[in-house]
Amino acid sequence: MFIRSIENAEPFTCAGIEFGMLLPRDFTDSVEVVWEKVRADQATPIDRHPTFDQLFFLLKGKGEVTIGNQTALVGPQTLVFIPRNTDHNIRPVSEEGLEYIYFIVWGKGVPDAEKGWKRAYSQIHSRRANESETSLP
Repeated sequence: MFIRSIENAEPFTCAGIEFGMLLPRDFTDSVEVVWEKVRADQATPIDRHPTFDQLFFLLKGKGEVTIGNQTALVGPQTLVFIPRNTDHNIRPVSEEGLEYIYFIVWGKGVPDAEKGWKRAYSQIHSRRANESETSLP
């Protein structure tokens, strides 16, 4: 049996955003569940995932989510589906920021190159740090 509350999630930071690992890919080999908190002065970078679908379930705050070329306002108790290989991002539009849980689903299991959640998020953090350095004026 595996049970974990948000309060007991393993905390980590990636590219300045606060996360809590609820259910790691290493445990399931097919699904990952993560709590994320985006402050009012932040936004997630535009991202695309070629190997998995992703879902957001909003807990607190209001935001603007863009998936492909469509944008919508979202709030608490809203589910957002992001198909694999689709550009997407979310940004808060409320002063409290956003809190949501995201679910990653690999239909055919986690590819070898993406195994090890801590290594994967470390690589994402490094990539985003390099991207922000190269985008400076």
